[in-house]
Amino acid sequence: MELSTLFGWLSSAAVDDYLFWGIASLSGIVGVVAIVNALDLVYEAEVG
Repeated sequence: MELSTLFGWLSSAAVDDYLFWGIASLSGIVGVVAIVNALDLVYEAEVG
């Protein structure tokens, strides 16, 4: 693979889509983890 081909691929619209969905997925996972931790905190406060 030539270097110019690699740079051509990196500037394509497909990379923007992968980057967008990767960041969106990571944000979703962080959000779910935060919600689960908050619910766990509330549950332990009620039980304990």
